[in-house]
Amino acid sequence: MSDLSIYEKQSFGQKLSFGRQSALLIIDFQVGFANPEVLGGYNINEAMDKTVILLKTAREHGIPIAHVRYATQCEGSDIGTFALKVPTLKTLTVDCADAQFVPLLMPLTGEYVSVKRHSSAFFGTNLSSWLTFMGVDTLFIAGCTTSGCVRASTIDASAYGLRPMVVLDCVGDRAQGPHEASIFDMGQKYADLLSLDEAMSHFSGKS
Repeated sequence: MSDLSIYEKQSFGQKLSFGRQSALLIIDFQVGFANPEVLGGYNINEAMDKTVILLKTAREHGIPIAHVRYATQCEGSDIGTFALKVPTLKTLTVDCADAQFVPLLMPLTGEYVSVKRHSSAFFGTNLSSWLTFMGVDTLFIAGCTTSGCVRASTIDASAYGLRPMVVLDCVGDRAQGPHEASIFDMGQKYADLLSLDEAMSHFSGKS
């Protein structure tokens, strides 16, 4: 038996399918993550470009949209041991250029916007309350990094009873190995995996 066939034997990877109300969550598509010299790498910029298309489609069809970014207000002391593991995170203060959303994915008035201080878009924010208020049960997820904040947010979305939908073309990481391993893991345990075309088709009411 291969090391992966055991997942099928144990009935992992079942489909969640769509619920009644979808929303789009975009995580950490910030200037610093677009730069391999800061926190970027591998396919993050390509994922940003694809998310521009997904975001446009979501807006055209009135899909609720949430934008969450990482920033620190206290030069790292408000993110605890996370700053010890990744000291670069201490440089992303709220007002610095690297902490801002990339220009092509800037939020619009009326869209949910929040700042987080750890991996999950849910931890320390009121994202869950907003999603509940909006009646959302299905959460499409784009952002970076796949193995970090996307994965953490996907797990928390599942823990809150949502149906996570990871849009494969719209998530990126700074290295290929963690990206691919995390996609496999999320698809087996927590989320459905969709292409950009499948996500747009759903937003437009064609699926």
